[in-house]
This record gives sequence, structure tokens and C-alpha cells, in this order.
Amino acid sequence: MRIILLALCLWLGQVSTEKSCPSPKISQGFLVPQQEYYSHGTKVLYGCNPGQKPALQTWWGELKCHNGMWSHTPHCVAITDCIAPVVKNAKPVLPRVSYPDNSTVTFKCEKGFKAEGHDSLEATCENGVWSRLSGCTRLRFACHAPVRVLNALITQPYRDTFEPSEQVEYICKKGYELVGDNNSTCKNGQWTPAPTCVLEDPRNPSNTGPVIANVKNCDEYPTIEHGDVYTSGKAALTVRCAAHYKRMGPEQVMCVNGQWSDLPVCKAPCKLDQSRFTYVQREYMEHSETESFFCSGIHRVSVKCDDGRAYYKGCQWNDW
Repeated sequence: MRIILLALCLWLGQVSTEKSCPSPKISQGFLVPQQEYYSHGTKVLYGCNPGQKPALQTWWGELKCHNGMWSHTPHCVAITDCIAPVVKNAKPVLPRVSYPDNSTVTFKCEKGFKAEGHDSLEATCENGVWSRLSGCTRLRFACHAPVRVLNALITQPYRDTFEPSEQVEYICKKGYELVGDNNSTCKNGQWTPAPTCVLEDPRNPSNTGPVIANVKNCDEYPTIEHGDVYTSGKAALTVRCAAHYKRMGPEQVMCVNGQWSDLPVCKAPCKLDQSRFTYVQREYMEHSETESFFCSGIHRVSVKCDDGRAYYKGCQWNDW
């Protein structure tokens, strides 16, 4: 009996550590159900008043409470506004949740990508719909993410793509000595040889290796778009992405020689267009996922998710 009571107390203690969420504020909208507080894991729907729409390209939005934080901030905007679009391999110069009718937004291509010979493109909002909206294509001789080196860190933030002639720097952890060039360069779509890190000779230590210090020794904690950082002891920070976002890159970040080690990125999920399927399917797909669904009695449509944009192939669609 004592063992059972002890286990129950431990279980209740674990449950009590999960924080509830206060009712989110939403202008020009309403919550279903409406409560003052919501327990961890609760899902809440929200709608918008007449003449308004959720800033999610859906008829209604869904929030999820996770340990005292909501998955996102609910917004209602005018029906004639355009929701911030997801443009492949590009980011808006002036990011906003939505853009008013007749406004024009400029996008800048990410490093390693171009828009028909230029590094930017424009789109115009026309009565809630974007016109002239295209994407950025990968440069011919761009490189994928550089190789990982055992017992080494890359000093630059994590990226999927690097432009020709870009360099990354490697540093070895304490107790290891770098052999080769500490820089690797993107040339003709390939990286020049990366260095290696070998154990130092204890009889003749170089004392030039990186020093992994307490996270307080670095400046302000790094900012991860669509993610948060949490202290994991004195030597590292742990990165958590927002609900449905997928982390690409290391989960832990360390303070090395007064600078943060390479940072991950949080890739956006894809909101599935249910009108393309025979039956209602799950609401979201994670970045890099590929799956097929029935779009008629016997035919299927393949869907792949790329950083917030869903591509459909099959039936009458061919976005690939």
C-alpha cells in the first residue's frame, strides 16, 4: 500500500508541473469553449466576427496549450486582407501577419536562391488573393549543408543551402587538435575538404582548442524564429520549436569561446487543403514529410511539405 501511495504522489507531482494557459486575447473574434484558464494539452477553436477571417487561410483556427504557452497568437483580419503568404525559399522584407488590399509586398530570396535572375520578387494583394506570386529557385552551383566533423563545431548558424564561394569555419572541442584547413568553401556545388579533429598529445598540448563555457558567459540567448531556448544545465541550451514546426539542426546549443555554436532552424508545417481529398485528413504535415491521400474513388494525390508550403501531385494537380 505504501508503494502504491508513493507512486501516486510521484505521478501527481509530475502532473502538477505542467502549467495551464490563461485565456488568449483575440480582437474581433471568439473562443470555443470560452474559459478563464485551459489545462495543458487542451485544444481551443476560435472564429472571427462578420467581415473578418482568421489569419490562417481557414474558416476557423485551432490553438493548443503547451505548458503555459499557446501554439500561436490568434489573429482576425479583414476579409479583403491577404494572409502572409509562404513563398518557397524567400522571406518578406517587412514581415506581417496580413497585408491590406492593394498592397504590394517584396520578398528577398534566401542565400543560395534567385528569382529569375534577381534576388527579390514582388506580389500584390487583390481582394484577399495574391497575384504574381512565384518562388525562388536554387542557384546552379549552391551547396547543401556542410558535412559534420567528429568532435568539431561549425561556427555559422545552420542552413540547408549555401551560396557559391561561401565559407564555414570548424573549431575542435577542448582536448582535440585541428588537422587541415579550418575553413571549408562551397565550390561548384561541393564543399572543399573539411578538417579533422584528433586527440592532442598530452605531452605537448597546444591549448588552442575551443573552450566550452557556462552559457552565462555568452551574450544574450540566441533567438530562434518559431522556437524557444531553455537552459540545460550550465553548459548548454536546449532548442524547442513551436507546435508542428520541425527542428533542423542540433537540439543543443553551447557557448564556445564566447560565441554560440551552430544554431538550428524551425521549419514551418503545411496546412493541408481538405478540398483536395475524398475524406477529411489530418490538419498539418511536418516539413519534409511526403504522403498520399485518396482524391477520388481509386486515385490518390501525393503531398509533400516544404517549409510551410504543400505541393500536390496527382488527380488534376501537378505542383511539383
